[in-house]
Amino acid sequence: MSGRAYQLAYGTQEDHRGILLVATYCGIQDQLHANQASKDIQLTTSDGQQLSTFTSICRYLSSQSSKSQQLLGATPLDRATVQDWLSFRNIELHGLSEAQLLKVDQRLQCKVYLVGHSVSLADLVLFATLYRALANIPSAQIIDRYPSLFRWFDFLQHTVDPAGHYKRVDVRKPKFQRAPAPPAPVAKAEKAKAADAQPTTSSTSNTTAQPVKESKGAKAKSTSAAAGSTKERVDAEPAATTTAASGHVTDAATPVETPANASKTAGAAPSEATLPKQDGASKQQKGKEAPAAAKKAGDDPTIDMLDIRIGQIVSVKQHPNADSLYVEEVDLGEDKPRQIVSGLVKFVSVEQMQNRRVVVVTNLKPAKMRDVMSYGMVLCASNDAHDQVEPILPPEGVPLGEKVSFEGYEAEPEAQLNPKKKIFEKISPDLKTGADGTAQYKSAPFMTSKGPVISTLSNASVK
Repeated sequence: MSGRAYQLAYGTQEDHRGILLVATYCGIQDQLHANQASKDIQLTTSDGQQLSTFTSICRYLSSQSSKSQQLLGATPLDRATVQDWLSFRNIELHGLSEAQLLKVDQRLQCKVYLVGHSVSLADLVLFATLYRALANIPSAQIIDRYPSLFRWFDFLQHTVDPAGHYKRVDVRKPKFQRAPAPPAPVAKAEKAKAADAQPTTSSTSNTTAQPVKESKGAKAKSTSAAAGSTKERVDAEPAATTTAASGHVTDAATPVETPANASKTAGAAPSEATLPKQDGASKQQKGKEAPAAAKKAGDDPTIDMLDIRIGQIVSVKQHPNADSLYVEEVDLGEDKPRQIVSGLVKFVSVEQMQNRRVVVVTNLKPAKMRDVMSYGMVLCASNDAHDQVEPILPPEGVPLGEKVSFEGYEAEPEAQLNPKKKIFEKISPDLKTGADGTAQYKSAPFMTSKGPVISTLSNASVK
């Protein structure tokens, strides 16, 4: 292949840039010698054969590269789909009217790539064909009128053209709006204290307004009752302390009002000095309840507890003991690939799994699945019926082993998740794909150095 050379005569800069984009992606740009010496486009091969249409030249260059299977299709269905898109481009995309762009936008709904799960020749050719029209449309109009087309185009311009044959189209992306923080939880102890305080104040107020003159016998009885009440309070305090330390609030820490208490308050409203036991018990209860409440609020797991990284499947085989499971070797930029077991046999073929780039949770505790150890989990999107499942897709060019980030969640992940705490199970309900297929935790997208992680399934769960 290294000895081959191709002579390209082109008539327009659009044709030249499109073919150069394909040749560069194929890795054979150095073998292509171009000059603008003809009105019509023409490629002459090293053995003298000539091709004279844009799509036929692109197909031929793709077939001569090491990426021919990826670009032209690995299966009969993929090859037919690539050809369908090329025919659509040749027949319908002339002049690029608004109606034609809307038609493309509709066909791109729920698609990341035009064919399969990686860049194909259809993506490259359609990108080159649409570039001039999209570069001249105001940014806001692209987003409002052609949201699916914009998403696909913007993703490709950041992934398939590192050489910069096309000037980047500056498109204003809609900002992610973070959901407002939930209100701080109110400690149960505070609620109980407020509820207990109200009737006590009312009772004290009524007693103060209507003082009662005590007889000597009543006074002695009142004094005896007060002594009994004090003893009850002292005996109850250890039980109240133990209960408050466990985070639960009972009435044991609150002194019970007796006739003696009422008689003491007959002349004036009580001060802090009048009821030292009640004040001390309340402070003790409040002091011990607050840390318990804070600990409870801090126990809610968040996405930054997971160590999520970009990997690539380097080998895949059927599980020896389970028909529905694959055993994959995934390169995560470590010393050696990790063995991971995934239940994807019913949804993704071996050919589609091989060399696929994936997103992996790497800090789960290793688990044995039907006698085979698994050292991670490949994250997948699934529709509600669970009849469509596929691994979510990182952008092209992300280094293997790169950690996926989430805006607003920047703590260091756990070294290894404790399965008893069910951290992933508590986080997973908030892992979804948006209407545009972007994978996200709550409102924060899965971000890499090359852009967001995506899926062809929109409004799907991720786990």
